[in-house]
Amino acid sequence: MRNFLFLLIAAAGLGGCATQIMSEKECLAGDWYGAGLEDGAAGLLEAALDERAAQCTKFGVAVDAQAYAGGRDAALARLCTDEGGYAYGRDGGVYRGVCRPEAEPAFLGGYLSGRRIYALALDRDAAQSAYDTAIGQVNYQTSAIDKARHVLDDAEATAKEIEDAKGALDYALRAQGRANRDADDGLYALGRADEALDQAIASAAQWRRSRAFADARQTLAEAHAFARGEPAISHCTDEMGSFRPSCWLRAGAPLHGRDSGVLCVVGPGEALLVHRQRTASGSAHNYAFYAGEAGSGRIARQSVEGFEVFFEGDGAASYLGVSCQAAP
Repeated sequence: MRNFLFLLIAAAGLGGCATQIMSEKECLAGDWYGAGLEDGAAGLLEAALDERAAQCTKFGVAVDAQAYAGGRDAALARLCTDEGGYAYGRDGGVYRGVCRPEAEPAFLGGYLSGRRIYALALDRDAAQSAYDTAIGQVNYQTSAIDKARHVLDDAEATAKEIEDAKGALDYALRAQGRANRDADDGLYALGRADEALDQAIASAAQWRRSRAFADARQTLAEAHAFARGEPAISHCTDEMGSFRPSCWLRAGAPLHGRDSGVLCVVGPGEALLVHRQRTASGSAHNYAFYAGEAGSGRIARQSVEGFEVFFEGDGAASYLGVSCQAAP
């Protein structure tokens, strides 16, 4: 089962990157419904059509936006379910809030479960890679030891060759000792990663009944409600494993306080959730803002501002507005 899962992950990649560049042949074929199906299944934003249109314009081909929208909607209808969300998350897809609000709770339920498995599978692969590297070093140093001893056993070896072989042997023996320790540590880490992945798969149903699952789903639902309700926000995503939202401000877009009208921040940039708290009427997100450079995609390492985002109700994720008073 695990091997099959890894094959799926390797084949699917992240599935949430920008649309592939269309060739002239694809543009001339004009299968815009199929293009919509592909982008919808990948969970891409509507802006993916603009990328395709820009490419096809070079070949004198116009977009059929209606056909594209039809294909995208059909794909999202399949994606935005519990089963679709699980497969998307398990294959490493990054959710950008493309589901309709009424379908999002079911999608997020599956997505969180699948993405949790995906994150642990990546950890397991990293542990396997580290162990394989250590074993490779053990084998390499064993070969170096054998080579040096072969020279030392050679009656025809020169004094210089013997001297070099002794130095090489000393170095290889010490390096092999380090590699053996690394291999032991790697094998232990691999066992722990295997155990964590197997346990997560076995306890998936139990985890979905946990408070951690409910809080993660609600936090993401609120972040995407914020993105839908605020024109300055392009979209929100979440960090691997932690399900902590990151929301991206459009270039030049201002975000104002709901009551004061004060300018909080101006895009481009990334707003990263610092913490979420329950309030008397709902909940609030505290975001730190990292400014970006328009056109470069470069984001500051240090937060420059902060703001809070308010939601009304328990589980409804109804966006109320922003306050500029939060510390970064």
